[in-house]
Amino acid sequence: MSRLRLAYIVDHLALAVAGTENQLFKMIPGLSREFDMDLICLRENNWLTSQKEYLGSEVRFFQVSNFKRFGTYRNWARMSGYLRSSAPDIVHTFFPVSNIVGVLAARTAGVPRIVASRRDFGEWMRPVYLKATRVANRFVDRIVTNSARVRDLTQQVEGFPANRIEVILNGIDLARTARRPADLPLRRSLGIPESDAVVVLVGNYRPMKRHLTIVEAAAKILQREPNVSFLLVGGDYEPGQPIQTSVKALAETLGITPKFFYAQAAEGETPRFLSFANVGVNCSQGEGISNAIMEYMASEIPCVAAASGGNPDLVAHGKTGLLFELGNADQLAEGVLRLLTDRAEGERLAAAALNELSARMSIPAMVSQFSEFYRGLACARDVADEIPLTGPKREGVGKPVSPGCERS
Repeated sequence: MSRLRLAYIVDHLALAVAGTENQLFKMIPGLSREFDMDLICLRENNWLTSQKEYLGSEVRFFQVSNFKRFGTYRNWARMSGYLRSSAPDIVHTFFPVSNIVGVLAARTAGVPRIVASRRDFGEWMRPVYLKATRVANRFVDRIVTNSARVRDLTQQVEGFPANRIEVILNGIDLARTARRPADLPLRRSLGIPESDAVVVLVGNYRPMKRHLTIVEAAAKILQREPNVSFLLVGGDYEPGQPIQTSVKALAETLGITPKFFYAQAAEGETPRFLSFANVGVNCSQGEGISNAIMEYMASEIPCVAAASGGNPDLVAHGKTGLLFELGNADQLAEGVLRLLTDRAEGERLAAAALNELSARMSIPAMVSQFSEFYRGLACARDVADEIPLTGPKREGVGKPVSPGCERS
């Protein structure tokens, strides 16, 4: 089969720390060895330009962000023109804006196959975004989600056919995230008492992360087990957000401030903080697939997670971790206490979780699934037959886009 040309269109890509950004930086280098790739970003940043050699793909910027400015539409037209001239076989969009304007640019350029992404539960999606997304979906051949629950939500809310939604779970670099010897100098620098067990929550301070739940649960845990410290690793998702301030205020109100510790992890440094943790916690609402939970699993830390979003796709209650009802601090406290008091059960759950992760969610497994998906899509003859399109039919729709498919 001839070498396919892919173009990824993203809203932004910076520092590769947050969830989807992190996954893209794991995917692109592997895929660029099999496909000719372009990375198109709707917000320019110097850091991403510096990553070209690592990514193994071209990086191009078209400033498309402020829709009150005429220049945005001019840049959108330039992006569509570039897609027409570069002629990718498949365009795959990521993030909310790209899933609309990137899809429409690819449609205008006559790209044969268009793929969009859904990677969370879309709590941010206001009615105007949903309406625009549904319009863009008319020109989408497939949507890729990172969990079965996000797939189901995409079908229910957007009315997109279930048989045109592909589920490909996130991947994780098992070598980089494997359990390390306890980083005691780091622990001491944070001021965590040596006699305390450590409960860690990794996640930037966003409303969906529900940080206040762990503070409420901590007060209940400490009433029964005083030798426990709580470490929150993350930063403001956007500068000036007051969530961390609210977390600290609640801890003070509950009289447990001395038991809470705060840190931010640089890229690739999260395993250092997990090296001395005893239990990992995730309180999130509507996350697609949590990278934090995957890092707990890779680091062999037993996890207690909210039974929300894609978390149950990762954590099977009583088999690879424990689940609690979203927002239920009592259940979270019971789960943490159970793992702290029964270390043997914690070790059993952690071992089973690592086995599950290794089998289904390694980086090679994820890249292989995307590669197989793109090649299958390129060879498909009926990708758009079930979704009526208005206007002229796209060139290539209804037939393979790769000459190699004709010979197979």
